[in-house]
Amino acid sequence: MFIQQITIENFGAIRHYDTELQQGLNIVESRYGAELHEAIGFLICNGGVSGIPEQWLRDDLLISATIRLEDTVYTVCIRSVLGRPQMFATDPTGADATEQYQYALSHCEEQNGAELFGGWEPYIHLRFCDYCDWDARDFLSDRTDRLIDTKTFHRYLLGYIRSFVPEPLGSKKNYLVSINQQGKFEVMLPGFEGEIHLSETEKRLFSYICFLNVAEFWAGFEKMRDLHHEKKPLLIQDFLEFLDEGADISSLIARTQKLHRQIIILTSPVEDEIKKKWMGENNGIFLESCSTVCSL
Repeated sequence: MFIQQITIENFGAIRHYDTELQQGLNIVESRYGAELHEAIGFLICNGGVSGIPEQWLRDDLLISATIRLEDTVYTVCIRSVLGRPQMFATDPTGADATEQYQYALSHCEEQNGAELFGGWEPYIHLRFCDYCDWDARDFLSDRTDRLIDTKTFHRYLLGYIRSFVPEPLGSKKNYLVSINQQGKFEVMLPGFEGEIHLSETEKRLFSYICFLNVAEFWAGFEKMRDLHHEKKPLLIQDFLEFLDEGADISSLIARTQKLHRQIIILTSPVEDEIKKKWMGENNGIFLESCSTVCSL
C-alpha cells in the first residue's frame, strides 16, 4: 500500500495543500505537520475524528488522495457531512468501494498505534511489558482483536525479548538500548550503574528505537501468522527537527526501510546537508526520489 497523491483544503490552518509521494521514503517539510498527521491517519484508517480539534472541521473540508492497495488504485475523499468528516472511496471504475477499502485497512487498534510515531513518547518503552502483563489482558485483548490471548503471540513475544541484542542509541555517547526480562526497554552504559539522564535528542532516539522494535515485532508476527494485512505507511512526526546535528540515524532509517513500507516523515524545514548526513550514503536513491514539499 502506498499513498500516491494528497490534496487538502480547508482543514485546520490549511487552505490548500497538495503533494505527490513516492513508494519509499518521503520527507515532507511543512509548518502544518499536525494537520497532515491527522489527515493521513484518517485516510489510512488509523484514527477517527475524536482527537481532532473542533475548530479544524469546516463545512467546506476536503481531503482527497490517490491510494494504491496491491493492484487497485482507490480515490479516497473525506468531506464534511452534517458537520462531521465522512470517508468515501471509489475504485478505478468510479464505483463506490468505501466498505471494501475500509475492510482492507481494518487492522487491530494496537497495531494501528504501532504504525504512528509522534516524537518523545514517555510510555512506549513499556509496550512489551504491557503485552506480558496479565493484569492488562482484558484491555489489550480488545485492542489486539484477541491476538494477545493466543499462545502463539506469547511464544513469539518471549522469543523476541530473549533474542534481543543491545543496540547503539545513536548519540555521541556509548549508550546502548536493551530489553530486560519483563520486556522493558532501557538505556544502559556498559560499566556504569548510576542513573542515566538523556538529552532531548537522546530521548527522541530512544523513543524511535522502541517504536521501530514494536513495528518490527508486529511485522514478524504478521508474517509468522500469515495474516496478509495491508502494509500501511509508517507516519513519523516530531523527530528530525528535534535532533542535534551530531545524531546518527542513518542506520535507523535504513532499518526502517527494510520493513518494505512507505515511510512519511513530517518535519519543519531542515537543511539539505544535515538531511543527507542523517539519511546516510546508502539511502541516496531514496533521497533523490523522496518528496520534499512545503505547504502554502
